[in-house]
Amino acid sequence: MIMFLLLYFKSKSWKMLPPSCFTTAGSPNLPPPRRPVNGMETTDRSPSGRPSDDESDVDSDLEALQGDIARFDESVREFLASHRGASDAPQGRRSAARGRGARGPRKAAKPRGDITARLSKVNQAFLSGNYDQAIDIAFEVIRINAETHQAWTALSAIFSERGELDRALSAMVYAAHLRPKDVSGWLRCASFALDSMNDADSSNLNTARLCFSAALRADRTNIEARIGKADVCHRQGHLLAAIAEYKFIVKQRPYDLEIIRRLAEASIDSRNAASAILPAISAYKRCFAHIIAGESEQEKDYLWHDVGIYVELLAMVESYAEAIYELKRISRWLSGRLNETFWDDWQMDDRELDISDARRLSVTDYIALGETVQQPRRTLPLDLRARLAIYRLKLGDTQEALNHLSYLNPGDISTEIFAKDFPFLAYELGAELNECGHFTQAIQYFELLQNMPGDQDAAVLLQLGRCYLGSGQQAKAEELFLAALDLDEENIDARIELANLYEKAREDEEALILAAEALALRGAQGNVVGDASEELARNSHISAKTPQRAFRRYSLGNAATRVTPGGPAGRPMIPRRYRPKRLAGPDKRRQDEQARALKLSQYFHVVRDLKRKISAGQTDLVSQWMSCSKELIDDFRSLKRFYTWDKYLHFLGSNGPLNNGTGESPDTELSKMYERLTRSIAPVPGQHTQQPEALNTTTHQGITFDDWLDLFLDYAIGLATMNRWQEAYQVCAAAKDSTVFQSPRHEFCIYVAWSVCAIYANDDERCVAIARQLMRDRAITDSYRMFALLSLLCQSPVSWYTSGPAQKYILRQIKAIDSSHETAAMQRGGAGKVEQGETAPLDIDICLLMLYGHILFTSTSYSYALGYFFRARSLDPTNDMVNLSLGLAYVHYGLKRQSSNRQYLILQGQAFLSQYALHNSNNDGPSCAAERYYNLGRLFQLLGISYLGSSYYAKALDSCRSEAGKPELSSIIFANQLISLLTVGNREMAFSVLKLIMQARTEQTEPIL
Repeated sequence: MIMFLLLYFKSKSWKMLPPSCFTTAGSPNLPPPRRPVNGMETTDRSPSGRPSDDESDVDSDLEALQGDIARFDESVREFLASHRGASDAPQGRRSAARGRGARGPRKAAKPRGDITARLSKVNQAFLSGNYDQAIDIAFEVIRINAETHQAWTALSAIFSERGELDRALSAMVYAAHLRPKDVSGWLRCASFALDSMNDADSSNLNTARLCFSAALRADRTNIEARIGKADVCHRQGHLLAAIAEYKFIVKQRPYDLEIIRRLAEASIDSRNAASAILPAISAYKRCFAHIIAGESEQEKDYLWHDVGIYVELLAMVESYAEAIYELKRISRWLSGRLNETFWDDWQMDDRELDISDARRLSVTDYIALGETVQQPRRTLPLDLRARLAIYRLKLGDTQEALNHLSYLNPGDISTEIFAKDFPFLAYELGAELNECGHFTQAIQYFELLQNMPGDQDAAVLLQLGRCYLGSGQQAKAEELFLAALDLDEENIDARIELANLYEKAREDEEALILAAEALALRGAQGNVVGDASEELARNSHISAKTPQRAFRRYSLGNAATRVTPGGPAGRPMIPRRYRPKRLAGPDKRRQDEQARALKLSQYFHVVRDLKRKISAGQTDLVSQWMSCSKELIDDFRSLKRFYTWDKYLHFLGSNGPLNNGTGESPDTELSKMYERLTRSIAPVPGQHTQQPEALNTTTHQGITFDDWLDLFLDYAIGLATMNRWQEAYQVCAAAKDSTVFQSPRHEFCIYVAWSVCAIYANDDERCVAIARQLMRDRAITDSYRMFALLSLLCQSPVSWYTSGPAQKYILRQIKAIDSSHETAAMQRGGAGKVEQGETAPLDIDICLLMLYGHILFTSTSYSYALGYFFRARSLDPTNDMVNLSLGLAYVHYGLKRQSSNRQYLILQGQAFLSQYALHNSNNDGPSCAAERYYNLGRLFQLLGISYLGSSYYAKALDSCRSEAGKPELSSIIFANQLISLLTVGNREMAFSVLKLIMQARTEQTEPIL
């Protein structure tokens, strides 16, 4: 078309076109818009409609050309208008009346031809199973245009087929972002995220929630997206957000029982359940009224479950009478007895729901019906009858509750099925019977739960023990409480019950230990509770308020009284320990003790054999050795006779027997019992009584205490190697606090092992603290060397080595030695005699002076360091280490910017280093000579005299080639040589040295330079 117009323009005369055909406002080189008439532009005509006489044939050609140009201009403007999103009117008309156009993003342009071709190749490769090629082509399309929706959807499908669900979800989310108003795309993303989620991954829940939120931003009336968001919020534990979404949905669908059930479930799980369940109660009441009025068709058999939820919601707000009324009213309608409204006035009992007519025949309105109602119409589901019994017990109508329980005989098969289907109701029923004093019936229901297939539950054992305790069987109750503690080490209620039981039985020591454990757990939880009876009342109240979730919480070990595990990997806060049965008979206790001793002896033999095999190289047995060692150490740490009271209570987690900061209110029964037992058993502060039975024995369970200490220290080091250094510290502290490991030899071994754990943990603060403790216990040369060694082995900055506390501690020791010499001199007759020639023997340790001098040297206090180095040299003038330290101190002091006489200081340092280098001891070997030459070479390299440094490096290498040379020293020398050559710019020589080194390392020989 354009070529035709160009040829047409060439064949015509341009002089006859008016200038307005070439320019227009806003569109250069285009004529202004004209109004065509019958496909042609209007022209000046005579009133008769004929052309005037002065028009020629050329004018007719001009008219035709102008019409063609007008039509072309109109098509161009329409194209431009459509491209700008406003194709409803030409630009000239839009400029006259500017209206607000369509809001939102413009429609996506059709992909270009090359992109379409590549997308076709992606589909072909995907269908042929060549996923790698399909991915490559799809990524190429994304590289060209990252906003290509089809490329991202193709990638999602490919990744999904390959099983890479995370990448598939990411691609699907990217595609959904390209079309933010497409609700179905967001919903597909959310569904895929939920379907591909495993149990341990919660990131997909966040993705699904974001997708549902994006769908709601696109269409806030979309019920499916809102339901999905509410469900995800509930699964994440964001219950307030879930309840808000469910309430919004209930307003839109007030008679949707599924949504009302979810609202009720979220409200029950909420922390503020008492206020959160009111909307759920109102929703259920409105829905049941709608259903009973006949305005909705619902299957009546499926409504019994909702009846149970509804009445339990009423019971949660303690409206037990209203719950009974609503249960009977709705069940009457479900049974087809809606006309028996006279039962609404008969609320003192539940004779309406009796199987027999014995009590109903005394009701006049019932007799007036004139017919006998069949029994099936009076039958209630067992779960609703159990609820009626619980509510009657809550209201004090014990006889009416027992009438309902007559239909729930624990020996019947139907009752066993009921307990399997509704274990939380059977649990709550037994707890309420126990609270009302009907222990025998409560025991029957709890034993029914205990005999169910599967693992035993600590909460059931606890309640069963309370029932036996109420019936006077203390030994059986103790056994059940101990069994509950074995299943759940963080169970506080079992400890409270056992503490009360032992206090009455005059087992005060064990009662105090249990009370301390309970207080420690309670302090970690941060809740203040009362005594055991208060706990039972509170737990019963909670169980009544959480019908659908009660047993689930109790099956987790009574979440209302549990705390989170104390360790980082889920380890218990209170260490597991052996708990003997103290109320059992003597024979039973003796048998238990013998079995325990035999078990520990077997564990020790296993540990010893495993250690021997591990030393032989079988490292795969380390985990088994660690588990067996833990059993032995936990048993040792759990015995009170090996610890003082303050240490043992601290081990249990209590703040101490005489501290009031236990986290418990002082007026609770548990706190009073703890204080009472503490005053009668634990010693007063500062009075550490000896443990006679621990001090007069040398073995425990047939194992010597030296072997026990070796086991402690080996286990601590094993924990440190597994990066469990906090537990390693606790094991070392437990060994140090034990009364059987108080000898100096034992303490020294404990501190050495503790320092090894600190080195594995790279804990420089702990290393310095242990070294200071060793210096405090033994002020000898090896202790000072240990301080320097630990600071060297800990791969961390020297901040703790040069810290103020360490520096002041060592300085105090030096001053103490100096003051002792001054005092001795004064006692011999005054300091004047010593100055006149009498020499007194000095027993000051040179290592102590050198250690303090190196601390000052490391902190760049060179002038002060020189003073202590000279004191050490005065005691041992030929000591190589002293001369080396003096030379280095002088050289570094001379290199400081503030040094006044730099040349003098450096020459002084070289003088001492020359003495260090020229001294040849008879015990010096080739390795010592190599170290001397290396130190001198390093000094000259530091001073920038590279040729002297290289010569000393060469001498050091010659010494290293001997049999006694150190291979690691030669590697250090080579590295310094390379640095020195690169510093002076001799790269060729450095490269040749490096090649020689690599060749020598390949041939495992020493390079010859």
